[in-house]
Amino acid sequence: MIKLMPKYLIAFILFFIAILYPNPYTLPPTFAESINDVASIYEIPDNQAVDGDILAITEKGLVRADKLKDNSIFGVLVDTPLLVYRDQATSGKPVVRSGIAQVNVTGANGPIKYGDHITSSQIAGKGQKSDSSAVALGIALASFDGTTAENQGKIPVAIKIESIATTVGSGVTKLAGDALLEILRDPKKLTEVLRYIAAGLILLLSFTFAFLTFSRSVAKGVEALGRNPLAKNAIQLSIVLNIILLLITGVIGILASYLIIKF
Repeated sequence: MIKLMPKYLIAFILFFIAILYPNPYTLPPTFAESINDVASIYEIPDNQAVDGDILAITEKGLVRADKLKDNSIFGVLVDTPLLVYRDQATSGKPVVRSGIAQVNVTGANGPIKYGDHITSSQIAGKGQKSDSSAVALGIALASFDGTTAENQGKIPVAIKIESIATTVGSGVTKLAGDALLEILRDPKKLTEVLRYIAAGLILLLSFTFAFLTFSRSVAKGVEALGRNPLAKNAIQLSIVLNIILLLITGVIGILASYLIIKF
């Protein structure tokens, strides 16, 4: 019994060492923003392309995107993706076209904030913030404080290649819808808007009526003056009266619109 004690003691010590000290074979924790989606292997003739570069599809194949807001953005070159779809007959490098990838960016268009759209820049392979209609590589999941083209770094981007013109249009539509809902909730604002609409309609109708009625009479008077010179004085008087009525109608429309808005 005494001879067996050292074996149990050694086993007991080893057990506590395994619990108290980290396992050397344990994988390091992986953060969501560092995970890449499934990549596919593509031939990349651009030998200077590095991990994180934005690629564009051209007649020469996949090369680093070097045009501002390039419409041919294809994906991001990633050296160590989470999973790779590889054809045995294909040799090349992994490219991510969806998911999350670390992307090389520059401050050419100013600092990048979380949620900004990322597009290609004039610096080969490097992305930048997009502030207008363009083909976007995806959405930034971290900020970047660079303010010039020389400031370069790498941030996680949710890859979703799409045109943000639709996104901008949707934003405008949403803004208009929100404004309309706000007006409908407030009776005072609704009344004010209706007054402006009524004033605009009255102004439009008054000018339309004056133009269709009196301007046509003026044109006919000028034509009659050429045909019947003997009635020159009467025709001229008629033309002058129609012009005066035209001006009076326009002034009445303006005054009516002003009174509606004012009171």
